[in-house]
Amino acid sequence: MTSEQIFEQLQGIAADDEFAARSSELVAAWSSAGVGLEATEPILRFMEEHPTVEFGMPGALVHFVECFYQKGYEAKLLESIERRPTAHTVWMLNRLINGAKSASTREQLIAVMEQAKNHPQSDAETVRRIARFLQRLSQ
Repeated sequence: MTSEQIFEQLQGIAADDEFAARSSELVAAWSSAGVGLEATEPILRFMEEHPTVEFGMPGALVHFVECFYQKGYEAKLLESIERRPTAHTVWMLNRLINGAKSASTREQLIAVMEQAKNHPQSDAETVRRIARFLQRLSQ
């Protein structure tokens, strides 16, 4: 399955009132088909283009991409945040910060969060969420 196909499938359910359930169905199909890390970028691009979609807490898409933790997922997430931070992707970044195994990795990830706060495409909700995360991280 190509990145374009994955993105198109997500686009097809973007306006669905049952997005969370439908995305779970897509994730199950992708898992059955052996879709791997290549799905991470189109999923994150979809999140960038649809920041107001209710993905879940954290949702099937997040659980799916987090399966590729320490297999390239982190770099794809940071690239996404560099392009366009969203409330959901900075929440995903916060999850990485909370799970950081070393102080230097944690510091690098926090620096990315701080940069995202000033990103020209960060909307008000994303900036509010970042401020809450940074406040918690400084305590």
